[in-house]
Amino acid sequence: MASPSNIAQPDYGLAQPVKNLIKLAPVFVAANATVGEAAREMKRSGIGSVLIATEPPGILTDRDLRGRVLAANAGAETPVVRVMSRPLITISSTAPAFAALQLMIDRNIHHLPVGEEGSIIGVISASDLLIHQSRNPLYLRDIIDRLEDVTAIGDYSAAIAALAETLFQGGLAALEISRLVSSLNDALVRRLVHLAEQELGSPPGHYAWIVFGSEGRMEQTLLTDQDNALVFDSTANESGVYFAALSKRVVEGLMQAGFPPCPGGFMATNWTKPIEQWQELFTRWIDLPEPEALLDAAIFFDFRSVAGSLALEPLETIIGAAKSKTRFLAHMLKGALTFRPPLGFFNRLKTRGGKIDLKMTGLAPIVGLARVAAMAEASRQRPTLERLRVAGASGRIIDRESAQALAEIMPFLLHLRLSAQLEAQKNRQPLGNSVAVEQLSPWDRRHLKEALVLVKRMQEDVRAAWRLDATN
Repeated sequence: MASPSNIAQPDYGLAQPVKNLIKLAPVFVAANATVGEAAREMKRSGIGSVLIATEPPGILTDRDLRGRVLAANAGAETPVVRVMSRPLITISSTAPAFAALQLMIDRNIHHLPVGEEGSIIGVISASDLLIHQSRNPLYLRDIIDRLEDVTAIGDYSAAIAALAETLFQGGLAALEISRLVSSLNDALVRRLVHLAEQELGSPPGHYAWIVFGSEGRMEQTLLTDQDNALVFDSTANESGVYFAALSKRVVEGLMQAGFPPCPGGFMATNWTKPIEQWQELFTRWIDLPEPEALLDAAIFFDFRSVAGSLALEPLETIIGAAKSKTRFLAHMLKGALTFRPPLGFFNRLKTRGGKIDLKMTGLAPIVGLARVAAMAEASRQRPTLERLRVAGASGRIIDRESAQALAEIMPFLLHLRLSAQLEAQKNRQPLGNSVAVEQLSPWDRRHLKEALVLVKRMQEDVRAAWRLDATN
């Protein structure tokens, strides 16, 4: 018989497949059941939801009972089909638990049916994913959705740091943590926008609140400065005044939540413009590229809409046309190459005060190359890893092997940065993007050097291929 130490222990991490989290077979009630019958079945089975045997199936949760039955003064004889949710949002049994958590946050649900070979094999809940409620992203999402006064948000930055610490210690990758945090930040923005509309009244036209930079790429972890703007339809005369006021309230709300203002002023309070002006800006940046201006403008090409109903297809079309603008692409590449890995003679690591800035000397070159490579293919992808996949498939800017190498380096650098930031947070020190080289393990130190050498080599290859030492 195997000793206990040799028996494989169950994996309770967020990398395990969701089927491992299923505790019970799916519980169905008939399509003609009443709300009372469904509630009694939930109590008898000790579960927070039941599936409805309609075609296609539906689901009724304890939240539905509170919001659609009790709050609506509906009786126990109400047909369950009137208050169920359908169609079902489901996830594959082989998907990682992290993906289930991400889906729950994005869709604001607490029960998720699990599918396998065309059938539902169970339902997982928020409590199945994370035990510590105060550090559960779904718990934080609920707080955001119930927010009625921005002053009641509390120390949001501390809550995000605690959440990131829990997930990081649980083995979740830094990039996956970034996506969860970005989803929560998106929810906070939408709530602040809603509160601003309640105060100001209905908007006079359509608009879109956009984020860019690391938030646009969904690569931000612990809170950093704001990068946002507002695009509006200028058909109504009072649009400018209204949206300036809305921008002011949302930006101030984000500051209250712990997002510091952007040192470069890239916030909606300075960047609220009608879509026609945004089209002019994007066109000028691409058709008449100026190297210095593009260093600042580059992050705008990471834009992502998180609130509002204005379609931004005109801006996407302008960015898509950049694939044929060789001069623009060359200037963008030059900008990406200004961020140089800190390597001296014989590729020795060069530090400042014993530290290396991972953002400026490692992540920024990768992000910049991936951004240009995606634009060269008219790709609408924003996350850097997805952009690198596009780049590798094309080979126009970087070849497949190089793209794959960068896609492996980036998560490693993000891991080192987040680890250092969480340590600084724990010691009540200012957060930054640098790591103390001597505090790294020998393995991390060696791989950091190898990663930076590879980034440097790829920069040299791109510089030579595009003849960027010559005047463009």
